[in-house]
Amino acid sequence: MVGNGRESLASVSTIRVRTAASAAREAQTVPTAAAPGFGAETATFHFDGQVDGVAYPSLSPAQQETFKAEFFKEIASLKSWARQQDWSPSVPPALQIFVSDEYKISRSLIPAALDCRGRMEFPAWKAIAGEAAIAHELVHVYFPNGNRLLAEGLAIYLQAKIGGNPSFPNFGRPLHQVARELLRTMVPEFENGRPETLDKIHITELDKIATPSALRLRVGRDLYDNTPVGHAHVYPLAGSFIEFLIETHGTDKLRALFERTPLVPFERNPGSADRWIDTHGLSLADIELQWKTMIANGAP
Repeated sequence: MVGNGRESLASVSTIRVRTAASAAREAQTVPTAAAPGFGAETATFHFDGQVDGVAYPSLSPAQQETFKAEFFKEIASLKSWARQQDWSPSVPPALQIFVSDEYKISRSLIPAALDCRGRMEFPAWKAIAGEAAIAHELVHVYFPNGNRLLAEGLAIYLQAKIGGNPSFPNFGRPLHQVARELLRTMVPEFENGRPETLDKIHITELDKIATPSALRLRVGRDLYDNTPVGHAHVYPLAGSFIEFLIETHGTDKLRALFERTPLVPFERNPGSADRWIDTHGLSLADIELQWKTMIANGAP
């Protein structure tokens, strides 16, 4: 989800307020299906739409069935990954999945911050095109975090690693490769083999951002913030950094780091800088330099 850099909780909410009657009608349109996921939670799909003010499903019946099949497949993949990593998820009581033309982006983390965890929104056109980042949004539901860098980084990493379809921000390409290419445009002086030429990049600044504020990064005079261009540049960096963190320091340490900043609705907690030393034995600045060295050396 995207939003202005320092928005209040009230301003980030774009969840439509529905009457009880309209909500009931929506819930009746698609039967609740038992989700073969982490527990006893259920998944209710809503494919409501309008054309010229007249109710019109956002997806055809065949498209609805395809989307639901892909959705449950992604839950199974995430469950398998969590079991392998011995990482117990935070399970919501139910999933409410909305697919509509009214949504411009996919969201589930911001609803969770607003105490609506389990609510997931997908643009209809992305579902039809096979570009819906289902795994990404499921990570936000089952592994939400109060630190926006960690929350988005893990979701981007897992979409790339176990997701069943290419999607934003790397569309199937290796995250490190995409990050490296973007850094060449963001930092013109960047040179191979010289991590010091990436001194304008500060992952430590991203670590200070609490959910639900949007990721934003200043590079010299340029600000990459809550815009499509900003997301296209910052999100791959976050995904690449978390991938590097898992590859070099292991999932156990990342899980311990996650536990320091649980997502609590209507609160902000990006965590203290000291928690990196507690969980990884290194400061974030030290780990950031390791990541920059990897990027500069062109590996992998």
